[in-house]
Amino acid sequence: MSETRVIAWNTGSQAVGKVISTLLGVAGIAIMTRHLGLIGFGYYSTANAFFQIFAIMLDLGINVMLVQMLGEHKGDEKYENRAVSATMTFRIATGILILGIAPFISLLFPYAWEVKLAIFALWASFFSASLNQVVIGVQQRHLKMHIVAISEVLGRAILLIGLLVAIALNLGLIPIVIFVSIGSACNLIINWWVARHYASFKWNWDTAFWKELLTRSWPIGVSIFFNLAYFKADTLILSLVRPAAEVGIYSAAYRVLEILVTFPFMLAGVMLPLLAHAWAKKNADRFAHLLRQSYNVMILIAIPMAIGIIVMGVPAMIFISGQDYAASGQILKILAIATAVIYFGTISSHVVVAVNKQMKMLPVYIIVAVLTVIGYVALIPQYGMVAAAWLTVASETAVAVASTLIALEASPKGFSWSVTLKSLFASLVMALTILPLQNLWLPIPIAVGVIVYAALTVITGAISKETLKEIFAMRRGEATIDVI
Repeated sequence: MSETRVIAWNTGSQAVGKVISTLLGVAGIAIMTRHLGLIGFGYYSTANAFFQIFAIMLDLGINVMLVQMLGEHKGDEKYENRAVSATMTFRIATGILILGIAPFISLLFPYAWEVKLAIFALWASFFSASLNQVVIGVQQRHLKMHIVAISEVLGRAILLIGLLVAIALNLGLIPIVIFVSIGSACNLIINWWVARHYASFKWNWDTAFWKELLTRSWPIGVSIFFNLAYFKADTLILSLVRPAAEVGIYSAAYRVLEILVTFPFMLAGVMLPLLAHAWAKKNADRFAHLLRQSYNVMILIAIPMAIGIIVMGVPAMIFISGQDYAASGQILKILAIATAVIYFGTISSHVVVAVNKQMKMLPVYIIVAVLTVIGYVALIPQYGMVAAAWLTVASETAVAVASTLIALEASPKGFSWSVTLKSLFASLVMALTILPLQNLWLPIPIAVGVIVYAALTVITGAISKETLKEIFAMRRGEATIDVI
């Protein structure tokens, strides 16, 4: 199977899975926002944001570095088993320690008792997710991302069933949070059950490997800490200075963003070991080809998605969460810009890791994080969620621009202006097409927009016929290329 088709299979299976899981996620948001109301959903979002600060501390950059190290040592089964088992052991130990203290620290905050109980109930969700990141790293190494897609879909399906039970029994916030934790745990179990067949997850207290891992990962860890600190600090600060209802309005829109940005991280995870290996072997042409493919995929998805949300943001949030969340639509329009930037910047940040330029990005993350948090503290008390949304756009843009400059410095031929301009043209035509359809049932303008955009990308050559043939051709006896 050709490299393009291997990548396309992994990306395509993720895309299909992501469409399904996104629909389930949106359904989950619809149920939670309507059932809990503005204040109840604000409480849930506050608990989630509080716990995520501790999850940031736990990351340490080891997930990204594990994928890179596995890519560098492809074919070495002994090394892979040692790396995976040692990393999983380290994550279990640090997860119990760092995540375990979070609920007790929350008792010191001036939150309602429902928020504090929700934080305790969320522990299992965040602990499962932290372990799942290691397992997903193994799936990325073996290009088994269809398993990740399946597990995510099943996890969200289980959560959705739990939410329906909560509605039927008229249960409140805490039982719903427990269902969130159950869904996260199921996601982990499914991923691990498959991955254990080609990787070792046994207990391995390997301090020598931990030292090597942390020595290489700490710049990424610090970068991730500052990056996610400002990514999550907005909701946390909003929860301390603004009404819970406003937190709920902002978080409903932000939750849509969080669902949408999982795809670029999945694709970047698939590409990282390939990019790392090409860079280690000094294969500049292959590296540039992989980078250009990655950017093109992100461009072809991010631009129409952002422009479509700007046109349909308010109707979309009313459709999802009801008339009470119409204001969330205005926030979603702003966050759509940040979402598109994140799509592009995610590839760039993973390229920075692949070429071992993490130290060059470290000052950028620190400066952006400090300035953004200062902006949150200064502006959110007066301007509320609007300030939070625009500061998110500004911070994500600054990081994406810096990381992209580093990525293109390593491979100047890794970006295509032609694809960008063609995608932008197709997206603007799509926007003009769906603009008169704003008041129709939401799936109608979405379907029309997808058809118009897809047709124009093929007509303009944004997606080449050669690429389509290579991806979908099923010729017998096709040469096999071992990409991993």
